Amino acid sequence: MSKVPKGGLCFASSLIVVIVGCSIPGAEVPVSTTSEYLFVWTSDADSVDLNFMVVLDANPDSDSYGGVVTTLAVPTQGTIRGHHTEHTMPPDSVSLFANDFSTGETHLIDLSDPRAPKLAGTFKAAGPLTSPHSFERLENLDVLATFQTEGEGNNSAGGIARLSPSGSMLAWGSAEAGGSGVRPYSLAAVPDLDRVVTGSADMRGDVDRRVIQIWRLSDLSLLHTLELHSDWGLAAEPRLLSDGETVLVSTFGCALLNVKDLASEAPSVEKVWDFGGSSCALPIVSGEYWVQAVPSVNGLVALDLSDLENPFEVAHVSLENDDWPHWISLSPDGRRIVVTGYAGTRHRVLIVDFDPVTGDLEVDASFTANGVDRPGVSFDRVTWPHGESGPGDPHGAVFSRPTGS
Repeated sequence: MSKVPKGGLCFASSLIVVIVGCSIPGAEVPVSTTSEYLFVWTSDADSVDLNFMVVLDANPDSDSYGGVVTTLAVPTQGTIRGHHTEHTMPPDSVSLFANDFSTGETHLIDLSDPRAPKLAGTFKAAGPLTSPHSFERLENLDVLATFQTEGEGNNSAGGIARLSPSGSMLAWGSAEAGGSGVRPYSLAAVPDLDRVVTGSADMRGDVDRRVIQIWRLSDLSLLHTLELHSDWGLAAEPRLLSDGETVLVSTFGCALLNVKDLASEAPSVEKVWDFGGSSCALPIVSGEYWVQAVPSVNGLVALDLSDLENPFEVAHVSLENDDWPHWISLSPDGRRIVVTGYAGTRHRVLIVDFDPVTGDLEVDASFTANGVDRPGVSFDRVTWPHGESGPGDPHGAVFSRPTGS
């Protein structure tokens, strides 16, 4: 069908309506639902050069789908370990938080113009809290963040902090009340219940405290520390379900835990599923579905949680036999999942198509670039737009918001 200019012919009668490329006063202009870019927080593989943000073409209709659009090199002192970003892209006017766990620095990346990203700021601490790890954006655009420790080294329990969009500390709370050794890992905010849920896993591997902690969101007071069964593994990634009140927590030991009676004086934890692998990583939630990265089975598993008493697996997608998926993040339209990881996935970024109605998963074989001979975009290259920093290790990755959203 040929296109017609805006302002074309419009007329209507009682029998027929004809609209041909016209502009109707007061009518809403439809917005794109496709994320055009993928932002991938990346470390130089030999840890001697820079962290850098890679902007990939994520528009499936583009001739350069999967290609590198540009990069932003971020100056870094010492050994680098680009790690977590936020799990979803904030509004265009707000910078994305992206941390380097080795240096303890969190960088604010301005991606309002995806083709010309800029460094908007850097911070290392929130009051006495150090070693930031994970972030969750609140509705007013403040950020909740977990911090693994207080002070230098790895000698004290960490905590959580509320930060402004520019990274300034607004409030903080200590995890120490739950006993020595707690290292807050990731978190989920529950605004409807005035609660925050955190797991505990020491990134440095020195301390083993198998607990889930519950905090009051409004003042970051620590309310409860719940001990876990030893065979459940370390509590890693809490996620809020679609009802706005239920929080499940995945563990590195592949247990899926339900935090029951979250707002009560006596919350508890029960296991609702076991993914069966020896190692699990990040999950995403979409409607009634929970999708889990399971490195030990080289793939992603989707559960139907519409009945928490009887969850069941609806889909399982296998990647390559040497792929260890770790980070996953859902696109704004809920139909694509970006995957980064270790082993065979160390220098690759993949996209898995997701059906939000059925829960089906399928690797996007067309998202392939930079010479890789299997699905995924290879970061195993010498030259980048910012220079010759060598192969990159992608970690945190998020889709852009659709144009006009």
